[in-house]
Amino acid sequence: MMLFNLVAVQPIHSAKFHGGGSYGEVIFWAMVERKVKFSCVYDSRKFLHPKILEACKENGIALYDISEKSPQQIIDENNIDSFYTPLYSLEKKWQINVKRFVFTWHGVRALEMPYDSVGISFAKKFGQKVEAIFRYRECWKKYFYKPKYEDLANRIADGLAETITVSEHSRASIKSFFPKLMDKKIEVFYSPMAEVEPAGELPVDVEPQKYFLLTSGARWEKNNLRAVMAFDELVSQYKSNGQPFDYKMVVTGVTNPKVYLSKIRNKDSFVLLNYVETEELELLHQKAYAFIFPSLNEGFGYPPMQSMRYGVPVAASGSTSIPEVCENAAMYFDPYSVSEMKNRMIQLLDPSIYKIYADRTRPRYEEVSRRQKDDLVKTIDFIVG
Repeated sequence: MMLFNLVAVQPIHSAKFHGGGSYGEVIFWAMVERKVKFSCVYDSRKFLHPKILEACKENGIALYDISEKSPQQIIDENNIDSFYTPLYSLEKKWQINVKRFVFTWHGVRALEMPYDSVGISFAKKFGQKVEAIFRYRECWKKYFYKPKYEDLANRIADGLAETITVSEHSRASIKSFFPKLMDKKIEVFYSPMAEVEPAGELPVDVEPQKYFLLTSGARWEKNNLRAVMAFDELVSQYKSNGQPFDYKMVVTGVTNPKVYLSKIRNKDSFVLLNYVETEELELLHQKAYAFIFPSLNEGFGYPPMQSMRYGVPVAASGSTSIPEVCENAAMYFDPYSVSEMKNRMIQLLDPSIYKIYADRTRPRYEEVSRRQKDDLVKTIDFIVG
């Protein structure tokens, strides 16, 4: 019997929704559709989509709660011989012993990311602030993250764990940080994405095709603050020239608005939203004038594809996996340069440039989507063994 780690699709850090969680949900539903026999572990103290709970009940999928027993206890007491997690956790409780340990390694963000004190201002709870003080510091990487990842790499090298990853960037990064895996075969299966139909209504005073969209506003690694500052400068520039500018910037997932409001002058040009429902987020992608994706680190990166599905042009960070996924369908900028972000927004306001990138979006989306669907089949085959 296989145990599927549903904790990986539940909220982590300050994010209710995250890429690894979305990935895990698609894998879960694919396994249900394939009628794979498996059980699940979850955390009853955290949000879990009601449809997943309902599917477990309808399909006779046993649910074990880690708030009551440790993952190892659950494995030992229920004759579990195979364990799969769509998102690997460095927490000690997940360093389990099982006959077959399978996981998706999305990348090594903890080692790639540089430290930035801005993470402290994004944290709301005391524990999150303490974590932000240390996370990504070189000493923390050296003495905390690297040894834990090293143990994981050793398990793979010794044949005690099996892994796949979601992009060529992630595979190369894993091998770069852990040379012992250079000759180890690690399959790349593109991260699958659920196609959600847009629903709901746009926020008050937000008109279709009259706003630039940013998502994941609760996480500083997504780098939305610099993009907000770039748009604010653009608005000020128009105002100083006495020119009308009727575009807004919509930012979703903002749990701490003060972080953004303290950095901008043209507050009426911004719409800061907390977490929105999946269908509403899809509507925001569909109706946007352009999507801005300034993320500092991505193992794959879903959001650009969500916008490209609707022919919405994308300006994105040129770092990590993003150029691999978007190819020539997006405009790129240095994610650390506010002026370069503003430059790309100005370019997107030019109708001729806008059309070039709008015309490239749907073909790229279809290309990626086809591979995602093909790779999803291969992913489930790999997991099931």
